Order: sequence, then C-alpha cells, then structure tokens
Amino acid sequence: MNPLRPRGQTLVIFALTLLLLTLMVCMTLSIGTKAKEKMELETAADAAAYSQAVATARTYNSISLLNRALMSNMVAMAGVQSLISWAGYYRAVLNEARDSYDTPKTQYELIMAAACACPGPTCNPPMCRCATQAVQDITDTQDKLKQEDDRVDQVFQSLDGQAGLEARALQISSVSDRQNELFDRLLDENLTGSLNIGASIAQELNKGNKWGAQEVKALPASDDVNKVEQDAGQCQQKEGAACRRRDAGHKNHFIWAAMGTRGHAFVTGRSGGANAIRTRLITIITPPDLVTISNDGSGYFADNDGPSHSSEGPTGNKHAWGDDHGNLTTTFLRNQAPCPPGIPGSGSPRAHVRSNDTSGSAGDDEHRWSGQSGGDGGRERQHTMGDCNNCPGMWPPHMDYNWQQVTDNANNFGQPKTYSVMERDLSQRPAKQADPWNLLFTFHFKQSGSGTVFDNTGLKLVSQGGTDISHATALSAGIAYYHRVQQGSYQEPPNFLNPFWRATLVGADVDLQPGDVSDITQTLGAANLQEAQRVVEALNNAGYRAW
Repeated sequence: MNPLRPRGQTLVIFALTLLLLTLMVCMTLSIGTKAKEKMELETAADAAAYSQAVATARTYNSISLLNRALMSNMVAMAGVQSLISWAGYYRAVLNEARDSYDTPKTQYELIMAAACACPGPTCNPPMCRCATQAVQDITDTQDKLKQEDDRVDQVFQSLDGQAGLEARALQISSVSDRQNELFDRLLDENLTGSLNIGASIAQELNKGNKWGAQEVKALPASDDVNKVEQDAGQCQQKEGAACRRRDAGHKNHFIWAAMGTRGHAFVTGRSGGANAIRTRLITIITPPDLVTISNDGSGYFADNDGPSHSSEGPTGNKHAWGDDHGNLTTTFLRNQAPCPPGIPGSGSPRAHVRSNDTSGSAGDDEHRWSGQSGGDGGRERQHTMGDCNNCPGMWPPHMDYNWQQVTDNANNFGQPKTYSVMERDLSQRPAKQADPWNLLFTFHFKQSGSGTVFDNTGLKLVSQGGTDISHATALSAGIAYYHRVQQGSYQEPPNFLNPFWRATLVGADVDLQPGDVSDITQTLGAANLQEAQRVVEALNNAGYRAW
C-alpha cells in the first residue's frame, strides 16, 4: 500500500454527495407530488364548477322548452277560440242574410200595395202577380235561413260547451309545476345539497386514494352567492337569473311570442273563412240570387274589454279572444217580368268569444254574434278559463328570465355564476403510510443541544407556532350563459324562450367590479376558510387581480 495514497479518502465526500442527492430527489418528489395534488384539486374544483354551470344551462334549456310547450298550448287555444268565434260568425251571417232580404221584400210589398189594389188607378195584375211571387220567394228564403240557424243551434248546444272546455284544457296545461321542480332540483341537489355535484366528484376522487382516506371533500359554497345568482323568487328587485313566475307588468314578450307563432293564416287573418261560409250559404239561397261575404278575424290575447276588429289585436293577459267581423250583401234576382230586380240588401255580421279566468264574474266571459236571439243559455261560463295568475288574467303561470337584469352589463346581464370549493385534508393520511419523503425529524446542526425540528409533512409550520397547513383549498367558478348570435352581429339577450344556454369556466370575479372580492370572501367564509379569506383580502389589497 502506498503511504501517500491512503484508502477511503473519497468516502466522506461520496457520503455527503449521496446525502445531498437523496435530499434533492426527495425534495423533487415532494414538490412534484404537492404540485400534482394541487393540480388534481384545482381540476376537481374546475370540474365541479363547470358541471354545475352545465346543470344550470340544461335546467334553463328545459325551462325554455317547457315555455315553448306552454306557448304551443296557448297557440292551440287561440285556434280553438278562433273556431268558436267563427262558428258564431256563421250564425251571424245567417241572421244578417235573413235580415238583408227585408230590403227587397219591402220593395216588392210596396209594389204589391199599388199593383194589387184592384179595381183602382194603379191596378196592374201582371205586376201584382210577380210582386206577390217575389215576396213569397223571399219569405221562403228567410224561412230556410231560419231553419238552418235552428239546425245549427242544435249542434251548437252540444258542441259549444265542449269547445270551451277544450280551450280551457289547453290553457290550464300549465308547466309551472314541472319548471319549479326542475329548478328546485338544480338548487337543492346540484348546487347546494349534501349530494351536490362537487360532493359527487370528491367521492369519485377519493376512490383512487391509495391509503383509503377520504381526504378530498367539497365544502359548502355560499348559498347567499350561488342561490342569489340563481333564484329571483317572484322577480321582486332581486338579482337572480330565474323568476319563479313572470312579473305582471313585464309579460308581453311571452304573449307576443305566442302571437308570433300562431302561424296558420286562418287563425291570424281568416284566410278562406269567407269562402267556406259562402259555399255553405249558396246551398240555402236559391239561384240566381247572389251573395257576397267578407270575413276578417283572429285569435289573440288582450286586456281590452271589446273586440279589436284587427287581425293582430293588442296584447295582454286578461282575456283570450276570438273575433270575427265582415260585410254581407244579398241580391234578389228571381224576379219575374214586369217586376224589376230586387234592391240589394246588406249587413255587417259580427261575432266574438271572450274568455277570462275563474276569478272573473259571469259577464267577463262572452260568446256573442249579431242577430243573436233568445237567452245565452249559460254559454258565458262554458268559456271560462282556469285559475288566474297575477289576477285578473288567464295566462298560465310559468318561469321567466329576470327582466330587471337583462340589461345590466355590470352583472353579466344576470347570467348566473356557480362557485365550487374543494379541499384536500392531508391530515387524513395514515402517518406511517404517507409519502416516505415527507418526514418529521430533528436535525443536529451542532454537536450539542436538542437539535432543530424539521417538519416536511406539510401539516404544520413549526416556525410559526404550529400553524395548521394541512388543508389545501381550490376555488373555481363557472357560468351559464345565453348564446345566440343572429344576423352576424346581433346578440339575442338572455331569455327563457329559446334553449340556447351554454356553460363555461370563468374567473371568480367575473361579475364584480375591479377590487371587489365580496362574493369570493363570502363563499370562503361560508366554507369556514377564514385563513383563505384573509389571504384573498391581502392579495386584493396588494393589487392582485388575477382571480
């Protein structure tokens, strides 16, 4: 052995190097694991917030589709009201046609009075015979029209009430109960309940825990934030997105939507209505007599107490209307020589049906037509609608988007954000089975003394009096937003008329003014994360804006 080269001189250096290498590997594993766990926790919070926003968007789309179903029922009801009114208009035409023949009848009766005064200076037997025949023909035609009205009345008595009940059945097919059921489920199960979406995601995440610990859990997000973002109650000065029932003073957008989707030309303007009546009428009136008929009308919803006589009509929720009006002319052409043709007779047939809610009096509901004879037979009450909503009114209850927020840009037009708070509790891990590099030990930097405690478990900060750092927290926010771009640049405002709700992740301060973190701190406070509250406030005071 060479005395100048003693063996083992590098062993000390190797040992120190190996210790340093081991420490670096353990630190790398520790930091990497904590970064991975933090990313997992943030991903879980993002997944919960996004899933909550998706659940909100789907609920809003379902509410919108149910509103569309409601409007379809109301459109169908307007069609029934139109048919009821039109049936009454046919009876009005029969009455007006019968009365219009009084004009030529009076003409020939005057001729008879003069020509049949025999002997006398005006005696004219041929003229007397033709005038007498004309009066008889006109009387026969009027009798036919009366017989037709009697025949229709028999059918009418059995079907008119059924038609009114059909319209009522369509009107009371309200979707509000189903809408409220969906909305309550969204609030109680998906957003705030014990089995909410965040809790479900945490439960799935814990299934992969190698220690079998339930270390990840969803903390209760503030009901005062999540629910306030969602629920506007009866739309009484609240900022939530969804109103349990539409506001009585801001209802016409639904009624206009229903009126705009009536569609069929007969309902909106009586296309072909006059031709159908004239086709029936000429089978009663003997040729070559002529009859001309016009018919305008509509089915609509309005607050006015009289028919609008308009194909569109005003809007309102008080009454459901069917309205028909027009003109009629009859010309008697069966005259015999030497009598002249009959003077044309005319009339203005009118008919309408008006239905109100059950809170109204009997006089609020009407089914009238011109020339109507006899009592109404209780016909008004047969056309009464169901229970009213925001009385008086026959428009069924339904959920609506908060009209007070739809123009508020500062609050994202009322579109609701959803907070999710997830926590990982490291203290749930068994101490002896936890990561082997996360150690608690005493390191002796000096030959004497008790040594320095080194806590690498991530549970407490020894240097700060044992501050608990075992809970990692993540806060995420999603939003349900309405997206429907039309005609290139026109953005349709949020509503519950069309199912175009979507979801995405957003910054936690998406609808807050710069420097305002009140929703964030309120949510953290509700989750009992006071330390996180203080951190957020300190960062905000220092000018941090990357929420």
